[in-house]
Order: sequence, then structure tokens, then C-alpha cells
Amino acid sequence: MLTRFVVIERNPQLRKKMRLTPFLLLYLLQSNCKALFDDELDLTCKGKTFRNVTLTAYFPDYTDSDHEFGYQDKRGRKLRTLQDYLDDRAEFVTLSMDDHLGIPYGTQVCIPELNKHFGHKILLEVRDSSYDLLGRGYSRADICVRTEIDSYDLNVNKFVTLVFV
Repeated sequence: MLTRFVVIERNPQLRKKMRLTPFLLLYLLQSNCKALFDDELDLTCKGKTFRNVTLTAYFPDYTDSDHEFGYQDKRGRKLRTLQDYLDDRAEFVTLSMDDHLGIPYGTQVCIPELNKHFGHKILLEVRDSSYDLLGRGYSRADICVRTEIDSYDLNVNKFVTLVFV
């Protein structure tokens, strides 16, 4: 290693090339990275669209032993949280909507605002319902999050666009 340093010091052309190498590498990384990922991620959603939907968060209550359904969807299956999905522990996120709408269990939904915030598509499925949502129609949806603290996140408590895929 010391011999390489001595050779570089004695050869001005080699020394000049070595100085340009980090800048050249940085330039190549900056110019090509954007091109590599421009069309790779399509965060848009296509389908039947409902705008100005109030999205709110709810969380499973694992501590309530009297109500075993506090951590299950309307068919008795485990709730899938947004955080589990982001951690690659779930295939989808449970979404709760008005049962009177007659939306089939497992219907896929896309929320472009969440996709943009998290940088990739979030797969949501309508698998739950609540008495709070009855009669609300398409104006409100609840997204399942891991904990009470996660339920205060402003990114999951706002007006969004729901797209039924």
C-alpha cells in the first residue's frame, strides 16, 4: 500500500486521475440513479375513485381478555397492521369500512397519499367493519395500525383518496 502511494505521488497524471475519480463516481451515481428508478415505481392508483374520504386509525387491543375479537377482523381472522406491512410481516393492511356498503370481504383498495408518503404501494384490503362506520358510506375508512401511539400519526388521520382496484 505504501508503494502505491509513492507511485501516485511521483506520477502527476496518475495523481490527477485519482483526484477526479471520486467526483466522477459521484457524478455517475447522481445522474444514473434517477434514471434507474424513474419508471420503476408507479405509485398511482387506477380504479373507482372516492375523494375526500376521512381516514382514521384504529389499533388491536391485545390486552382486553374479555373481548377476543379486539384483534380479529369481521371473519375472525387476525388484523394486519400498517406497521406489520411496512416491516414485511403482513401481505396487506386491514381496512375497515361501512358494512352497509356491501363491499366484498378482501376487496383491494389503494390510497395514493399513503403510497407517496411511504415511497411504495401499500396494499389495503377491506376486511373489517365497526359500528362507528355504519351509515358513513364512502366518506370514512379506518386503517389498522399496530399501537395506540401509531394511531396518532397525522399521515393516517386525514382526508385521502380511496381507489378501489
